[in-house]
Amino acid sequence: MFDVNWRAPLPFYYLCLAVAILCYLAVLYLARSTFGLSMQAIRDNPRRMRALGFNVNLHRVAAYAIAGFIAALGGVLSAWYNGRVSPGSIGIHSIIGILIIAVMGGLRHPVGPFVGAIVYVLLQTFAIDFIDRERFNTLIGSVFLLIVLFSSDGLLGLWDVARRRLMAPRRERGAMSDAMQRRG
Repeated sequence: MFDVNWRAPLPFYYLCLAVAILCYLAVLYLARSTFGLSMQAIRDNPRRMRALGFNVNLHRVAAYAIAGFIAALGGVLSAWYNGRVSPGSIGIHSIIGILIIAVMGGLRHPVGPFVGAIVYVLLQTFAIDFIDRERFNTLIGSVFLLIVLFSSDGLLGLWDVARRRLMAPRRERGAMSDAMQRRG
């Protein structure tokens, strides 16, 4: 298609990158739209939204359909990359890996799973040099537990806490200098 060999590594990488960016932008747009806001309200209090006249079941089915479409795109790209689909490609190990990636990055932000995937792949790539391949699950489990224990919102939650702590002294210094200028 378009005189490009999509099975070659570089074009396939850019195809996957384009699909990931488009899906991210679509999720970001949907989260900020009235549909996304109503989905957040349904998540928080479905009885209230039902009382306001929203069809809660229809909204949930639509959300599952959108999530299924995005997952189907990932499945098509995975099958295209591997050249086949086997029962081993849809095991519990893959699902647990995806769940760990999403929780590590942060579930409240659309960019969270991307951050989690980067950390997971970096750990998988470089930790093998220091530990045995069999011990990777222990390492990733330990990192996962540390992130969950110290932040309910993954790495992005830790980033927000660190950013607030670093900005607090600057704000205090700014407020003190403003007070000194008013007095003087």
